[in-house]
This record gives sequence, C-alpha cells and structure tokens, in this order.
Amino acid sequence: MQLRFSLADKISMTIVVVGVFGIMLVYYISDSYRQFAYQHHAQAIQQLAYLEADDLIKELKTNSLDLALAIENEKEFRHDFKYKYRDDLTQQLDNQFYQYFVTAGVIKLLKLYVLDTDFTLISTSTEGVETDGDGELICPQLSRLALKRLGSEKLQTLSRSCIFNGYPVFAVIVPFGGLNPKGYIQVITDLAYNLQEIDQSLAMPIQINLLDHRTVYQSKNWELRKSDKNYLDVYLPINDENEKVILSISLKSDMTGFNKEINQHRNWVMALAFITTALTVFIVLYILQRSAVPHLAKIHNVLEKIHTHSHAYADNKNNRFLFEQLLEQIIYLRQQSKTCFAIMLLDLTHFKNVNSEFGKSVGDKLLVEVERRLSLILRDSDLISWVGTDTPGHKLLPSDTETKYRATIARLGGDEFGLLLPSAETKEQAIKVAQRIVETLNKPFKIDDFNIDIECKTGISIFPIHGTDEKTLIRNADKAMHRAKTEKLTVSVFKPE
Repeated sequence: MQLRFSLADKISMTIVVVGVFGIMLVYYISDSYRQFAYQHHAQAIQQLAYLEADDLIKELKTNSLDLALAIENEKEFRHDFKYKYRDDLTQQLDNQFYQYFVTAGVIKLLKLYVLDTDFTLISTSTEGVETDGDGELICPQLSRLALKRLGSEKLQTLSRSCIFNGYPVFAVIVPFGGLNPKGYIQVITDLAYNLQEIDQSLAMPIQINLLDHRTVYQSKNWELRKSDKNYLDVYLPINDENEKVILSISLKSDMTGFNKEINQHRNWVMALAFITTALTVFIVLYILQRSAVPHLAKIHNVLEKIHTHSHAYADNKNNRFLFEQLLEQIIYLRQQSKTCFAIMLLDLTHFKNVNSEFGKSVGDKLLVEVERRLSLILRDSDLISWVGTDTPGHKLLPSDTETKYRATIARLGGDEFGLLLPSAETKEQAIKVAQRIVETLNKPFKIDDFNIDIECKTGISIFPIHGTDEKTLIRNADKAMHRAKTEKLTVSVFKPE
C-alpha cells in the first residue's frame, strides 16, 4: 500500500530530518573535539613525562657522581689504588653494594669499575650483574669516548645510557685524583629503576617495557586501569644518545573529569537541538494553519482524488464534490490576491447516442480520448496554469512532462466535464481557451475502427463577477452551458438576467 502524506506532514518530516541531522552533527563534532583534545593532551603528557625523565636521569647522574666521590674519599681506596691491590679494591667496590645509596633505594647499582688514566681496567666488583669475563666493560663505548678527551675535558664527568644483554643501563665515568687525574671510577646503574618514579611525580599508572616487550615495572593500579575507557594511553619512547630506543614507557592519564564535562556539554546541546526542532515543527505547523499553505495542500490532495475518480468513471457525485472543494480553495486564494479566474463546464452533445449505437465500451474509450485531448490543451495553453500559481503558462513541470493530475480537469457527469482556468482572468481569455477546446473536441475521434463525431458546448463563469462561492460559480457556468445548447452556440459566458 502506498503511503500518502499531507503537505504539513512532509514539511514536519523535513524539519525533523534536519533536526536529526543537526543532533548527529553535534554528536560528531563533540566526538571529534574529544579526539582532538585527547591528541593534544597526550602530547602535553608526553612532554611532561620527557621533562620528568630528563630530571630523573640527571638525578641518577648526580647520585652516581656522589657514590664515586664517596669511594674516592676513603683512605683505604686511595692506598689500594696507589699500590694496585686489586683484590682489596674489589672488596671495597663490593662494599658499596651495602652502603646508603643502594640500601636506601636511591639507585640500583649494577656494577663498579676502577680504571687507570689509559682506561685500562684495574678492578671490578664481583657484586651486581655478571659479565662474560673480568676484562669486559659494560658500555665500553663510554670508555673509548672518554679516552679521546684532551686537557681539561679529562676532569669532566662523562655519562651515557646503553644496552647490556638487552637491558637498558646508565653508565657514569668520574675522574679522581684532583686536577691531575690518577684514574677513573665507572658506575653502572639500572636506568629503568630510577624511571619508575615517573608514576609518583605525574600521579599516573605506568608500565616500563624492554625492546623485547618484557615488562620490567608496572604500577600497582595498572591492571585496574587497563580496560578503563576513561584513561588515555600515552606512549613514551626513551632514546639513547644516538636516538635509538632503549626502552618504552606507557602511561595512563585519567580523563574521567574531562569526559564527564564533554558528555554533559554534548547532552545539553543535543537536548537543546531536540527542543529547538520540536519547537520549530510546532511553530511551522501553527503558521501553516494560519496561512494559505493549507489551502494549497488541500488543492494538492483534491487533485489526487479527482484524478483517481476521473479514471474510475464511476462516482460522478463524489467527483463533483471534490471539484467543489478544489474550487473553494482557489476562491480563498484569489480573495487574498484579489484576482479573477474562470470556471468552464463542457457538455458532450450526442454522447448518449454513442453508448447506444456503439456500446458502453466504445463510450468509455471515447471519454478517455476526450480527457487526453483536454489535457494536451491545458498543458500547452498560454492561458492555463496549475492550480495555486498565478503566472500564465507556468507549470510545476515542463510542458512535455507526463503528469498524473491532468491539470484542472474533472469529470462531473456522464458527458459533462468541469475545468478550472486559474490564469484566465478575463472573459476574452476564457473564450479563447474555450474555442480552442471546442475546435479540438469537434474533430472526429477514431475509436475501435469507428469514426465518431461529437459536438462540444461550453459554459463559462468568472470569479468574482458571476459569483463568490463555488456553488454559485458552478451553477452560473451550468446556466451558460445550457444557454449555449439552447441557442446553438459553441461557447457561452454567463449573463445575469
């Protein structure tokens, strides 16, 4: 079954569609803004984390320097180094793993080395991580870099991060012996251990992973926040001096408050859009009820019904009622614009003889052909416009377009047709159209190999000269048509007695 909607329904649905589109647009914009804010927030968190990581690495360097100076200040160390007592030096280095810096958790010490001025290994701790050989240095590139220094550069502390057995470490070389260095202490610490403090300084759960994706540290509440959509994931790669990634830190930033604010703002805007749409529909419907649009809409509906009943050729009484309804709406519109228009009634003389002589089937086909010829005249005439327009010749569609309305034609009886001429504002214009209709319909019809001649009589009334209501106008046009039949005229305009 085909659904039919009134003009008000169509306008309301259009407004609702626009409103829904607006609401969807609000949702899309808020979601886009959320993503945009997330991206910039992630960049800000990343910058803060980098700054904090730099501070922690600088602090680690300072603590390593303090540890090396504490070793240097011990008399036993200076004595043992002077005489190259390797075993005693090893013991002193091992003792450092049980001193304040390590036991208090300031640093996680991995290895200690003592080197001469040529960076030849003198002694190494047995505590800490194991190496493949006693002569193997962790981060040997640091020693090679220090060996290339000249003059006062040899008095400076040198540090860098590197990978040892797939694990990131931090190495610091500290000279000892005053302005004329006698040797160097190399401190190797766990880099990831000190970077753990980022979670406390930024108040965010973090996870530290190695290059092989092994997790070396994870905040206690990491798992609780892992699947929470209100937490933003921020990735932080840590690079060495050669800009190679040596470990990665993942952070989770709490966006609960931000999401709540965004959702509240979005919901308010969407509610406002919904209320605005509903209010707009109400106002438009109210305006429609008080304007000429409902009359145009009624004309639209009546034309559809006239078209349906015209093809049925059955309910002529209903067709006349619809024609009167259509005329009533046009009268209302013309009262507003104070313009005239014509009503025409056509009578097909001898049509009953066609039914009796050739049969009802031929008569019905004749009526269809009559309607077709009338439609062509109305479509091509310069004095005919569609109902609801005021411009002669103006149509809602091009003149060669097949339409379902047959312009303003309605079959009112067995051999009687009613026509509305909205753009024929004078008697002369209406007569011109009527003469063209008579000329067209008086031409022979070819129906089922029969040549049929009919004679057309027309009666015309003009609004508001011959009446200001639909019944009076139709009655006066009917009188004019009967006058044409009585006086053997083809066209007759109503004349008041």
